[in-house]
Formats: sequence, C-alpha cells, structure tokens
Amino acid sequence: MISDINKAFREIQAYLYKITGIHLDNSKQTMVRNRLDTLRQYHVFDRITSASELIDLTNKNAQAKQLFINAFTTNQTDFFREKVHFQDMLDRVLPALFKNQFNIKIYCAASSTGEEPYSIAATVLYAREIYNSSCQVEIYASDIDTKVLQEAKDGIFTLNPNLNLPGWVQMDKYFDTLQILPNGSKKIRAKNELKNMIKFFTLNLFETSYPFHQNEFDIIFCRNVLIYFKPPDQEAILGRLFKHLKMYGTLYIGHAEDVLGLKDKIERLGNKTYVKTRE
Repeated sequence: MISDINKAFREIQAYLYKITGIHLDNSKQTMVRNRLDTLRQYHVFDRITSASELIDLTNKNAQAKQLFINAFTTNQTDFFREKVHFQDMLDRVLPALFKNQFNIKIYCAASSTGEEPYSIAATVLYAREIYNSSCQVEIYASDIDTKVLQEAKDGIFTLNPNLNLPGWVQMDKYFDTLQILPNGSKKIRAKNELKNMIKFFTLNLFETSYPFHQNEFDIIFCRNVLIYFKPPDQEAILGRLFKHLKMYGTLYIGHAEDVLGLKDKIERLGNKTYVKTRE
C-alpha cells in the first residue's frame, strides 16, 4: 500500500494529531505499519501508494476519514477495570445522590467497546436495589471510533472466566449467556435493562467544545484515554470536562493519569478519585 514507511510515519503522526489529538511517539512505527495494513481491506484505499495520497483522500471522503481514525485508535478495556472506582461509586457517591436527587447523569468519556459503561450501569442497578431507590439514572458514553461504538451498542461480549470482578457482581443478573465456549469463556449479551440506561454517541475529545450543559454530570469517568494525548492537550480536555461536572461531583481518571491544572479545584480522595470543590 505504502512504500516509504519512514516518511509515511512522520506524515501520519502529524495528521493523526491534527484531527484527533492522539500523539504517536516515534517508537510506534511498527504499529503504524500494521494499522495501514488493516486499511487494505477497504476498497476505498485500493489505489493509495503514499501517506500524502491517503491523507488527501481522507480529507475529501468522510467515510475514509472515519475508517482511518478507527484504524488508529487503541481499544483496551474490560468489565470493572480498576474496580476501586466502582466500589467508591457504590459505597460513597450513589447513596448520597439517591438521597438528594431524582435524576442522576453519568458520563463515560471513552467507552471503547462498552465494557466500562455497562459496568457503570450494572453498579447503578445493584445500588438502586440495595438502597431501595427509584432514582432515574442516565449514562452517556462516547468514543471517537465508530466501529467499537457499534460493538458497544450491540452489547455482546466474550467474558473471561478468570476476570477479577468485585465480590458483589453477579454477571448473570445483567447479561444473558448466549454460548459457553470450549475454553470456558462465555458469549454474553447485555440485558435491555442495562442497554436502556446508556446513550452511545461519537465524540472527539480533541474538539474545543462538547455537546453538554455546564455542570450537567454528577459523575465523569475519563480513564485510560488521556495517556494518548500530549500533556497540554490532556490539561485542555480535563478543563473542558470539568466545566460539565457538577459542584461536588466525582471525577475518576486512570491509574497512570493526573489531574494537572485542576489541582486547586478538587479534593483528592485517593485511587485517582476526585471531587470538584471549585469552578
């Protein structure tokens, strides 16, 4: 498809940053080569012989541009990943919100294939049950990759039997078993009770504004996505998200990430859990 991979890497590195904010460091050349190979399966890229031609095509063709973006995103996730955040939501956040509100909004900013928002939804359902609450909860989940968003909407997953879930989680309550695989894994599908809580949509976090109201969300999950951006862009993204978090709302970030410029506006609770205390 493309002969001069070194030149192509530099051009794609710059172009991907320009349109998504995703930063590929110079060690990612092999990854770029592999991702370019995946684009060969699409007819629209048949005649491309250079990165310049590829970039020109994506600038003219919206479908090609989305396929390009999808090829260069990283989608590593799992159910109840970094489970301390779900435990905190269950023990501290949701009981207080149930007492004081009739409607709760949660945003998952980088939902990937959906395991994280479905984990959030399962936690909410369990919390409503044990705290005897009828509070309405809406979960908004976005990603820049349309392919993984469709997988998330479908809600069909392969569940690893060795997955380290919180002790209170009963996956059979929230997912139907479709098939038991030879290796002991299960093919599962999210029940409608979970699906109906989540609104999936496409969003590029690198955009300068987001389609939300100020102080709209009670909880924001922005975990393991900031690491793909440069520090100044991480700070800008966090700043934009922070505007949409309610006062005393909770922000969860990934274990390798930092709140950067928000330090004087939040209370640290440990385990990358933060409460908004100032605008």
